[in-house]
Amino acid sequence: MTVSAAGDYRPEFNLLKDAYLGNADAFNKKLEYLAQTAQPERWSFPDTSSNPRPNYILYNYLNYTYDRVKQEGKIAVTEDGSAMCFNTGLQTVNGNDIYAYFIKNRNDSQQPWFLLAFKQRTEPEMSHFAELPDIADYFTNPADFIFDKNMPIYLDYDHIIDDNYSRFLDIGLMDNKHIIRALLETAVSQVTEKLKRNYKIAIPQFYTEKGTGVAKIQLLLPLFLKSADAADLALVIDKGPYSYIGKTILTLEWAYMNSRRIVKPDVDWLGMQ
Repeated sequence: MTVSAAGDYRPEFNLLKDAYLGNADAFNKKLEYLAQTAQPERWSFPDTSSNPRPNYILYNYLNYTYDRVKQEGKIAVTEDGSAMCFNTGLQTVNGNDIYAYFIKNRNDSQQPWFLLAFKQRTEPEMSHFAELPDIADYFTNPADFIFDKNMPIYLDYDHIIDDNYSRFLDIGLMDNKHIIRALLETAVSQVTEKLKRNYKIAIPQFYTEKGTGVAKIQLLLPLFLKSADAADLALVIDKGPYSYIGKTILTLEWAYMNSRRIVKPDVDWLGMQ
């Protein structure tokens, strides 16, 4: 896995810059509480994955969410400045919003805030906020969320293969760029035919370009490189005026975490069903 490509799609981790989440044991308990309180969902990868840490998906989701609400100005602070909160975007089984609740960090040498707990709107601490913040908004142009079957897909082979070569080797492909390119061409041709019949195969992810700060929706497509039974990698495509451009590839784990930033993906090719 190349550091540059992975880094482009990881959270900014503003949450870690602004708040101390507690020591590892304490924070893991808070994270598990959130996982149990929110509507049932799979928040951990299998033990055999490259990210076996419990609630690793949830951890990245929180970081992604905080990055976005900070960008949108959707963080609430009490009038006396003693507490802060943001809407996690998650709800309880009964539909109550769940907020991350922070107090001022008493340790001046650390981040300014301390994650105390996850709270619901009706809990006493939340009454001290004049207004509770809304959820993160990723919906720019609704049309960008749907694959346009009338637009062709072109691949940036140099970037996809050269900058991500180890990802192809990690899934067991032969160490031969010519063969990998041929497999890519076949996989994209096959998924294009599938998309003509079921546009929901393409799932959206929200992406902010690190250099420019420009935010946009990209689509993730499954690449069946070794067999037709299971996807091996995800292709990231950008929508242009007249075509889609395949920009890079992601592991299925990162594809799932990136797409979960917006909504729980309702597809089985990511292997999380």
